[in-house]
Amino acid sequence: MKHRNSRRTNMSDLARTLGNSIRPRRLKLGLTQEEMSARVGIHYTFLGHIERGNRLPSLETLARIAEVLKVPMHSLCRFKARR
Repeated sequence: MKHRNSRRTNMSDLARTLGNSIRPRRLKLGLTQEEMSARVGIHYTFLGHIERGNRLPSLETLARIAEVLKVPMHSLCRFKARR
């Protein structure tokens, strides 16, 4: 059971990391959630969940998000080193 909780924590960390990297980039481009979600092909509420770290997108959706943001997909998933 401990392994399952650890995995959930790691997925939560990944979701937060994605959200924390997507939102500022979207805002820098001057896009609303509605505009960006239309370009990506997802509902704006789903984009909101992604940005808040509540949901993880599929790899296909993440690739489209990166394309709209004009960044490499891997740059959205970078974790800061823990000390």
